[in-house]
Amino acid sequence: MALPEPSEILQLVRGWLEANQKEGTRLEFKLRISLSKSDVGARAEFIRDVISLANSEGEFPRDPGFLVIGFKNGQYQDVRTESYDGATFSQIVQAYVAPEIDLSYQEFANGEQGSVGVIVIPPDPSVVYVARRELRDDKGRAELLPGQCWGRKSAGLKVALEGDMIQARIRDIVSREVEDAKKRLRKKIEKLEREGGAAFDVKRLRFEIEASNDPALLQRLVDKLLPYAREFGNGVKHEVLDALSEITGRAQQSMPAELASSVDEVLSLLMPVGWGGMLYPAREEISSNDEELLARIEHLNFEITWAACRYLRDAAVVKVAAKRYRDLIRFTGLNKLQRLYRSFLENARRCQEKCNEEQHGNIFSEGWAILEGEIKDALDQGAQDTLEGLHKSKLLHSATRMKKERTGKKNT
Repeated sequence: MALPEPSEILQLVRGWLEANQKEGTRLEFKLRISLSKSDVGARAEFIRDVISLANSEGEFPRDPGFLVIGFKNGQYQDVRTESYDGATFSQIVQAYVAPEIDLSYQEFANGEQGSVGVIVIPPDPSVVYVARRELRDDKGRAELLPGQCWGRKSAGLKVALEGDMIQARIRDIVSREVEDAKKRLRKKIEKLEREGGAAFDVKRLRFEIEASNDPALLQRLVDKLLPYAREFGNGVKHEVLDALSEITGRAQQSMPAELASSVDEVLSLLMPVGWGGMLYPAREEISSNDEELLARIEHLNFEITWAACRYLRDAAVVKVAAKRYRDLIRFTGLNKLQRLYRSFLENARRCQEKCNEEQHGNIFSEGWAILEGEIKDALDQGAQDTLEGLHKSKLLHSATRMKKERTGKKNT
């Protein structure tokens, strides 16, 4: 982790001193720190402070910690009289903290004819810091033991981290690293797919689509995209969308219902529905890549719907596109993708409004009604899911209340 620049630290220090800042998860104040070898208790307390600032509450990403010396609760102590130096602080921390922390120490004017010292602790969020070895006083009492660990709470309180808490943090770190590894692997796979045969095959189909205006040929080419939409990962799926965009971008000029249905069949395979995603929330998390895919699917469907409502006035094409909007709205609503849900619903309504614009003295009332029916179906399904959730909640509450009543009767 890159350390803050001295100018950045100075700005932070001035703000803390002026505001008489309270301590927090990443900030601690000390009037002074005794580094005398004979003062074992003070040295152990310093080590605990560093470990707790490095661990904090285990958040990710984890910002640098700051140990400010020479100020606390509005009181000042000029650190220049202590002759602190960064090398000494580093030596102590390297000797007693595992893994190593590459801290830094700097001094700044405190505005009260003196200076404060600032130790900057850049933590690695992928580790849990612990005491490296024991530290005992002259009577043999342990001030520090190997494996001891501390963190900090939001109110600036230092807390000892014990077995279960340390294990929980380690599990979080491992889980995060596994997920990061999976993301890197997915990117490599997508890169290979983009550079491999499947992506080239789809690109070749896209070039053929781009060069043709024959609806029958276009439909055959779209049908050839089906296995690529079904069998491959995101890299190829986006290539498929690029190919389809060559058709939807020209929809206002011509879009036979048969061609619209073929395009929609490919879009249906591209949707990251997973298990049960159209009937109840998907069992697997909807990733940012999935959201990007959904946004692109909706954009192509919007081009078809807009063209059918504003230019073509073709009810058969509106039926195809309206059903896709129903599924898009229902899916994003069920899975609480609120940003996409609002955007998809708004775009469907925008297309619907175009049906009410007069052309040659007529409005496209049939198109408006088709869209209204599918939008209403999507919204009614969302309301039904909410009601079912409330019903289950009431049943659970009722069962819990009855269980408590039975337990109370037995006890009496």
